[in-house]
Amino acid sequence: MAYQKKGKIRKEPKRKQGSANWAELNSEILHIIYMKLCDVMSFIMFRAVCKNWRVAAANLSDCPRQFPCLIDWSGPTNLRVYSLASGRTHTFQVPDGYCRGPSGPDVLFQTDSPDNDLFYLNPLTKVKAIFPFETSLHPISWRNSRNLDDFVLINELDFAVLYFKQTDKDEWTKKEFCRLRNAAYHDCKYFLLKDNMQYEMAVIDKTNGAELPSVRFPNYDPPLNFCMPFDVNYLIATTNGLLIITGFIPLYSGDLNDCRFEVHRLENYPQNPKWTKLTGIGDLMVFLDHSNCFALKASDYNGFKGNCIYFITFPSLRKRVIGRFDIGLNKTEELTGPKWFGSGKGRKVCMSSAWFVPSI
Repeated sequence: MAYQKKGKIRKEPKRKQGSANWAELNSEILHIIYMKLCDVMSFIMFRAVCKNWRVAAANLSDCPRQFPCLIDWSGPTNLRVYSLASGRTHTFQVPDGYCRGPSGPDVLFQTDSPDNDLFYLNPLTKVKAIFPFETSLHPISWRNSRNLDDFVLINELDFAVLYFKQTDKDEWTKKEFCRLRNAAYHDCKYFLLKDNMQYEMAVIDKTNGAELPSVRFPNYDPPLNFCMPFDVNYLIATTNGLLIITGFIPLYSGDLNDCRFEVHRLENYPQNPKWTKLTGIGDLMVFLDHSNCFALKASDYNGFKGNCIYFITFPSLRKRVIGRFDIGLNKTEELTGPKWFGSGKGRKVCMSSAWFVPSI
């Protein structure tokens, strides 16, 4: 006698009492969740969970503040971006050309053409923007704060040019210098740190473009046990005033504990300028690489502490590491980085890695 196998009826699992349907979370709770995502790719994946989550985060301009990433452009047509917040690497295809480094949410490129055109590219959105003026320079390091105070500093070997807009004028003003270390805009003035042994800063008035009295920056004596030190001298405009980060990072010694930094603040300029050494920078986090330096507030991010300096160094010719110097503890620790970050050799390693703040 044949028996017919009865089809099984699939029963929906009973929802436990008190459990929630994640797709039905109200918009206020979803907003609290995604505003804690410090990796922009996590924000994008958040929007892909379901329709309700995508609607809650429909405004891409509402993307939470992004914690700085490491960007590497050693490849000819791709950028690698490593997120400290999530520990993930993201790769982006980019146009063939010379990458000159990051500028806020964009990256500066120079075309391989007779005109050597420069343009910005947002690697996440693929949006291009034209460089604000024509230049024949081949920048080896540069600084651009066009979204904040409209100035561009370009270094080319032993030659440097500062482009800026005077107050109430649309055209760009051009001033030439010997090579400069970096620049900062503070109190309607451009402070330019000279890359020489004179240990002084040039100062330009944004209002009329006039040169103001120069300022000597503080002396710093490195410990005697440093091995092939890389000197650190960076100006940075912060909510705590105009600061200078001085110090030395030992190259190829393999010991991050030898890294030391000092922070000074400029006061009473121009009447009686002086530098005051600070014992801490409070809620601020400073990020520095081979050509640029900027500061952010730790309270704007989830899980990161202030009063620290994040930097890149090279314990060996073939290795790069991410260091974090705690100013209060006077101690350096190595942060987890991607495996590929340790590849490369020589000076190219230094020039092809920098801090990058993505945005969509």
